[in-house]
Amino acid sequence: MKGRLWMSFLLLFFPFLLFAQEPIGLEEAIELALKRSPSLRAQRQAIQEAEYQRKAALARFFPKVDTTYTYIRLDEAPKAVIPPLTGKTIPGGELVVTDYFSRKAGTRDNYSLEVTVTQPLYTGGALRNGYLLAKLGVDKARLEYETARLDLILKVKEAYYGVLVAKKMVEVAQKALDALREHHRIAQAFFEQGMIPKNDLLQVEVELAQREKDLISAQKGLEVAKAYFNTLLRNPLEQGVVLKERLVKVPFEGSLQGCIHLALEKRPEVKLARLAVEAARREAKVALSGLLPQISLVFNYERQGDDPSVSGSPYNPDEDSWNVMAVAQWRIWDFGETYFGYKGKEARVLKAEHTLREILDNIRLEVKEAYLALWEAEKAIEVSEKVLEQAEENFRANEERYRVQVATSSDVLDALAMLTRARANYWTSLADHNIALARLKRAMGVER
Repeated sequence: MKGRLWMSFLLLFFPFLLFAQEPIGLEEAIELALKRSPSLRAQRQAIQEAEYQRKAALARFFPKVDTTYTYIRLDEAPKAVIPPLTGKTIPGGELVVTDYFSRKAGTRDNYSLEVTVTQPLYTGGALRNGYLLAKLGVDKARLEYETARLDLILKVKEAYYGVLVAKKMVEVAQKALDALREHHRIAQAFFEQGMIPKNDLLQVEVELAQREKDLISAQKGLEVAKAYFNTLLRNPLEQGVVLKERLVKVPFEGSLQGCIHLALEKRPEVKLARLAVEAARREAKVALSGLLPQISLVFNYERQGDDPSVSGSPYNPDEDSWNVMAVAQWRIWDFGETYFGYKGKEARVLKAEHTLREILDNIRLEVKEAYLALWEAEKAIEVSEKVLEQAEENFRANEERYRVQVATSSDVLDALAMLTRARANYWTSLADHNIALARLKRAMGVER
């Protein structure tokens, strides 16, 4: 019997045990999200890809070795035809050759092996600038990873505070419902004693239904906030969320100019824009190299033979040969194709420089907006604290007045509505303050 009861308990509470969650702090949540994020993993692979491209660009400085192995089968062995030394004279004095001699001069099977080594000596800067361009690609991939990392940290912070404030909204709705149920109990007693009309009681019951609906909406908002938080941490959507932190005001002492200066120094977007300018300049230099000569050193080695070992043949006893060439190439005319390509790259440099200036202006504006949003949130907390104190006192006074029938149900309901809004505004202002601080730090390009 005890075994059956224990099994029934497990079956009933197994889903809750499965998704039980230890309390998690904000820093722990951020670390988990960073560790599990598929987008960051993709960015890390992008860094690896750029690093391979850099190594490939470096390899272009070194000699290239090409090898070719061929086999040719002729329809018949080559022959050398030799005319005889004597002939017949016909009337008229003309000498006519009466017979020819043919001699085998090669084989039907011909094998050859050729090895070519090419070493670039001068490319007009194409190799050097191509390598530096690939190196900038590695830096670009790393900065893009840093940008994605900062964005994810901000999302986790917003989701974390979103869960905290959603829980507070459930508490606010529950407190309002409990207070209204108590008021309904008193109103019901007054109605039964004939102290208030039916309309007053109906008004309280209508408001009670609305508060129950508000609680359901708040609970739904909490579940949505938890699901979003779990999604960022790559947890099951149904997993419980228990948070360590509370909604409190976090002081911030930085000045606006200090924040802007730090943002221009730290923001990966600024570094990316500067890299784009440098990359455009390198691309222009690579295009310019097409107007300059290309010089390389070429070494050729060849072996021939009548069998796969290419070890020569009776008709070609000299089985191998080699030569060294210095090759200079210079395209002196292409109707302006290379020149206009270079001018196009120069225009791209100017475009990147203008984009950099625009990004700097936008970052200054973004930091100022985030700074002012934080200042606004701080002021909102101060105001909401005072309003909450007044609303609590107002509701308490109206309840007391209603108990002695000095106030009406409408007065109590209005006071409760005011108190509920004040509580919601207070917790919302605290959450807004923390989120505004997180966004300001993101605007400055810092994680913590």
